[in-house]
Amino acid sequence: MVPRFSRVRLVAAPFIWNECAADAITVGQYRAGVLPYMPILMALRAALAWLGRQGTRALAVSVFLGLALPQLAAYVKPYLGETVFVLLLFSYLRTEPTAFIRYVRAPKLTIVAALWVMVVVPLLFGVGYTALGLREGMPALYTILILQIATTPITSSAAFAALMGLDVAFSLVTLIVTNAMSPITTVAFSYLFLGSALFSPVELGIKLFLFFALSGAIAYAIRRIAGWQWLERQKEPLDGLNVVAVFIFAIAAMESVPRNVAADPVFAIELFVLVILVSLLLIGLSVLIFARAGLDRSVPIALLSAFRNIGLVMATLGSSLPDLAWFYFAMAQFPIYLLPALLHPLAKRLRRKS
Repeated sequence: MVPRFSRVRLVAAPFIWNECAADAITVGQYRAGVLPYMPILMALRAALAWLGRQGTRALAVSVFLGLALPQLAAYVKPYLGETVFVLLLFSYLRTEPTAFIRYVRAPKLTIVAALWVMVVVPLLFGVGYTALGLREGMPALYTILILQIATTPITSSAAFAALMGLDVAFSLVTLIVTNAMSPITTVAFSYLFLGSALFSPVELGIKLFLFFALSGAIAYAIRRIAGWQWLERQKEPLDGLNVVAVFIFAIAAMESVPRNVAADPVFAIELFVLVILVSLLLIGLSVLIFARAGLDRSVPIALLSAFRNIGLVMATLGSSLPDLAWFYFAMAQFPIYLLPALLHPLAKRLRRKS
């Protein structure tokens, strides 16, 4: 009888759905090349785990890599929807079911946070943009600013919370609630500040429901087959896959930046400063308002408030929006990729002091 090859069992286990099957691997089978792909899989897993450990630093680097590779945008643009879907799927997989259920059963903070993100923030900033005279002075910029603040948060916000070591379950539950509110609030604020309902609430609601329901169902099936313990051991590779997916999105989003910067560098700098200031203001206000909830929850609320799904707006209304809207969409990605890298060490330091 050939002795069990324990080393192979330990190496192979992370990649086998049913880890008990690793016990059947023998020295003879391994030498015969039954598992020739195992070293490749282990190298790939190690690379993804290393990328996942870089977390928010990898996010910051990815936006500049996307900026340096605009020629790849044509290849990845058709798969933007799939990329966002994968990010949401990873958020589900990174969420502990018991923590998720805990927030569902005690939804007070989640509901208050969702009302802040989808009602108070759009109303506050919409009134502010109007009072500043942007509607008359810069109507194109005013339109995209209103659409940005009125639409739902980015679906990858929960993935960012995971990379920052924050409360992923709370971020995901709040993200789901805000998206459930979006068909009503997005249409209402579009009508209030722009004078017309640019979105169909039924169509928007169906799209968002299918997006979250399908990704949640797939994550549930994976969890049932693989088990929570297996998924917990794959936390770092999953974070690495998150970074890869976000990088793909960055390639598509950054396509127009070099062209617009070359055409008017002064305006590009002004727009960049505006985008950063708006994001910092939203993050600062949200953290201050929800400070008593703790950084693990106030920072995810801040990310949900500041980082909005402008990609959804561009996909729905892109052909009717001016070129400035597309340039703003690209510039709005910079704080999404850069600010988590700045906030993460600050949040860790504050948590350590508290």
